Amino acid sequence: MKTNIYKYFRFCLLAVALVSLASCEVSFYDDDDIGGSYYQKSAALCSRIWADSYIDRDGNRCYQELTFYLDRHGEDYIRVEYPNGRVTEDVYYFDWHWTDRSQYSLEMYYGPGDVSYLDDVWISGNVLSGYLDGHDNYVDFIGI
Repeated sequence: MKTNIYKYFRFCLLAVALVSLASCEVSFYDDDDIGGSYYQKSAALCSRIWADSYIDRDGNRCYQELTFYLDRHGEDYIRVEYPNGRVTEDVYYFDWHWTDRSQYSLEMYYGPGDVSYLDDVWISGNVLSGYLDGHDNYVDFIGI
């Protein structure tokens, strides 16, 4: 009798453990997980498309959209209008991550030898700002 109860108890315990594990959901994992605030900042970053318009150093009108996804992928859409009327549109794909525990710097890896950094990241309301690829290029992206 004692053996049957022990077997039944083990079976119930195993069933509860399997149901518990099956209901666990890991929606995001990375090596620099530092707690709840990390997920909140990443969620804010990934909550919308970030857009900016500017004139490049060659005098071309440019429009850029950055889209970040929680799975650490992203898209960089760039539209360039040249003075002669020609227009180009390109989409570049990248992988991203926070570079340090303070979460004030993002690394966007486009491919071998092609990495961009957004430093001093600040997300406030509907604005994503920081220094893009150097401290002489401060940008403000507006959420759309």
